[in-house]
Amino acid sequence: MTDIWSEALQGLQPRLGAQTYDLWLRPIALRAVNGTRLHLTAPNRFMKEWFENHYLGVVLDELRARTAQTYDVEIEVTADAPAAPTSLPTPMPPPATEPVRPTSPPVPVLVAAPPPQLSGRYRFPNFIKGAGNELAASAAWAAAHEPGTRFNPLFIYGGVGLGKTHLLHAIGHHIHATRPEQRIVYQSAERFMNEFIAAVRFNQFDEFRSRYRDQCDVLLIDDIQFIAGRDRTMDEFFHVFNVLYEAEKQIVVTADRMPSEMQGMEDRLISRLNWGLVADIKPPDLETRVAILRQKAEHDHIAIADDVTLHLATIVRSNVRELEGSLVRVSTLAALKHVPITCEFVSDVLGAPAGNAQPPPVSIESVQKVVCAHFSVRISDLKGPRRHQGISRPRMIAMYLCRQLTSASFPEIGLRFGGKDHSTVINACKRIESIQTDDRELRATVDTLRRQLTGAESTRTAVHTGSGGATITAPGAVL
Repeated sequence: MTDIWSEALQGLQPRLGAQTYDLWLRPIALRAVNGTRLHLTAPNRFMKEWFENHYLGVVLDELRARTAQTYDVEIEVTADAPAAPTSLPTPMPPPATEPVRPTSPPVPVLVAAPPPQLSGRYRFPNFIKGAGNELAASAAWAAAHEPGTRFNPLFIYGGVGLGKTHLLHAIGHHIHATRPEQRIVYQSAERFMNEFIAAVRFNQFDEFRSRYRDQCDVLLIDDIQFIAGRDRTMDEFFHVFNVLYEAEKQIVVTADRMPSEMQGMEDRLISRLNWGLVADIKPPDLETRVAILRQKAEHDHIAIADDVTLHLATIVRSNVRELEGSLVRVSTLAALKHVPITCEFVSDVLGAPAGNAQPPPVSIESVQKVVCAHFSVRISDLKGPRRHQGISRPRMIAMYLCRQLTSASFPEIGLRFGGKDHSTVINACKRIESIQTDDRELRATVDTLRRQLTGAESTRTAVHTGSGGATITAPGAVL
């Protein structure tokens, strides 16, 4: 049976890809067979859950096709538990004829302190997982559990207030709690740049490089997009990255967009950020928002009924920070006015009518603003004549979304984009429609922008993997 199990897994390799096979199938081992029940082992809980949720059904189908037999499975996690301290036997006293030599005092073990920038609020137990952040959260846990060996580097991207910083802090806290000897450096990209500028100004290169290259086992960098266009800062970070990566030190980076969409970032740095796993975080779906509100209410001792929580989650859809801030605002005003928190009170405070309110219509101006914010370009660039790819691609996407989401005609869209001819708009729409068929990254970008503009709910987990990185199939995808 062991041979058939191995053959079934290997038979899936052409369909799933070598990277996926090595990451998710190879570590799952067949321990025993009891009739039609297979006893499998996984190296850790994260691997077990991911295999069960995304690949178990495919493997069982492959086994059924090969053996004409339906199997049940039982997966056991075999991670080694830390050994319990054992008491040593009392040593025998030395012979009287042999002089007693003084023993050397034990060598103290130096334990690095956690970075003071790590917030105690942001830990794994209070991070709410949902469809929009499942992959990023699971990958962050795996990187924290096995730093430097899996998902290195780990790149997490997403909009403001969706949990990127929470995961970054949680990784730092978990590694310090389980591996206190690890030296953790947490830094925002802006602070990294300022420290580098100070090192240049005061000729302190040795101290700066020693901190990030020699005295760092885990590097956590938040909002890496802020160093784009800063040539010397990017060059220094490039060398820091290389030193730590070659030493198998864990690197985790966050940004508000995927590496390939960061204008001004050097190609060599983009390539390295793509080496590991690149996963995004989307706005939370309704169920996740409700769970976040309930956790916040319980933590802050806010009395709020379930139907009111659902109503609040329905109104606020943008991000976690705004969601929690809305709850604090509502509860504070209710306490000041000595009134209970009801659906009507929530609607009055947040300026949203009770019931199912329709989102406002999408305008050409709103499309232009959202696209410019996503690609870090100016509206004047979209309306201007420049044909550089960094401008032309966002312009075509904006034209395509205007045609899809507004009632504007081709000539009107062209007029609002600096007086472009209507044929230019038609060609742009056809071009984007055609490219999306084969370009998964572009399709994901367009879908993200469309959801931002329409406020549509999303329950998919999009995954982008860079060259040389792991290829992960999104939940719900057809293998």
